[in-house]
Amino acid sequence: MEITWLGWSSFKVKTSGKMIYFDPVSGNYDEPADLILISHGHSDHTNLSILSKIRKHDTVLLTSNQNSSAVKGTSLLPGESKIVDSVTVKACHAYNIVRMRSPGSPFHPKGSGVGWILESGGKRIYHSGDTELIPEMKGIGAIDVMLVPISGIYVMDVDEAVKAVTMIRPKLVIPMHYGVLDVTDGAEHTHYELFADPLEFKEKLKGIAEVRVLNHGESITI
Repeated sequence: MEITWLGWSSFKVKTSGKMIYFDPVSGNYDEPADLILISHGHSDHTNLSILSKIRKHDTVLLTSNQNSSAVKGTSLLPGESKIVDSVTVKACHAYNIVRMRSPGSPFHPKGSGVGWILESGGKRIYHSGDTELIPEMKGIGAIDVMLVPISGIYVMDVDEAVKAVTMIRPKLVIPMHYGVLDVTDGAEHTHYELFADPLEFKEKLKGIAEVRVLNHGESITI
């Protein structure tokens, strides 16, 4: 299983002869997709221009219920699973508890987005989506690779992400959702600058989990 960080929350995974993308927005896309997993409909996670480039006639696209119409995909609710040949995908909760646009209005309400557990070849990847530290993480189970946001503002910050990793105890962790994102989708331009220190995150998890801080386009094989 080869995992490539494309930037932000975008990853490319090659496994069991399949090309899989998580939240394809950041980075370069030169290979068509067999499976696309989109956590929710915000413009830093859904890009219709990129989808039209990587989508084949038989590409399977899974996303949250609220985003399925916009991307012409299949929705999975938290707890639901789908098998795509030799790959099993399970949707899980991803939401805010304390981070709000305004009082009572979270940036990511419960049910609006999902995280993903991808299982193939005996390996399990957990892409947590845009989330804070939430109670449902206690039921995630054994994870080989956890892809976790660390930027704060809209998602977990470094310290919350450390708590989430400590709870789940994955074998390997890759931080995401930090840095600069500057992308265009048709007439819509998205620009974010959310800075966090991945090396601080790595240091705080010493002795708890292995952390790999990747550069954009860098791959690891597990």
